[in-house]
Amino acid sequence: MKRIVKLIIILSVFASVCNAQIIETVEEYKTLYDSIVPCLKLAEKEADNCINKPFSEFLKLVDKYGAKGIEVQMIYDLQKQYPQEVFGLRVHFITMQARDFAVKHRLFIPYTVIYFEESKPFEKALGLTQKYRGHFTKEVEEFYSDATIKSIEFISLKDSAIRNTNKNE
Repeated sequence: MKRIVKLIIILSVFASVCNAQIIETVEEYKTLYDSIVPCLKLAEKEADNCINKPFSEFLKLVDKYGAKGIEVQMIYDLQKQYPQEVFGLRVHFITMQARDFAVKHRLFIPYTVIYFEESKPFEKALGLTQKYRGHFTKEVEEFYSDATIKSIEFISLKDSAIRNTNKNE
């Protein structure tokens, strides 16, 4: 009986963690945004220390302040046909569902744009993107971990998730 109770508790915790970013209201999104942005602002202050270093150093930096990359998008030349190369990443700290909610409600979305000194192989990157549907897994992390960072830009680290709709400002 104790094992069943422990199993139920473990499964409940796992389910709550997996669904932690299901956003249904603007208030829920603001709470999520407000929990992530201060971590990224702290990491941003030290981000220059990651330039000319492996991508894994950036991951250590954001982890140090409590932020975790959840999803990634490859940055590549959309005009080029073949051979294509991946020369950067957008690292998102919220789920696709939360991003979709933010777009629908015109809210800020915190993420980073990282460019690499040299490109990564497109076919392998595309395969990982398709396999994991953009989720930032251990295998994806390992693939990009040795990429040398050329530049880092933190996007939408505002004091509020709400966009100012006043046209005069």
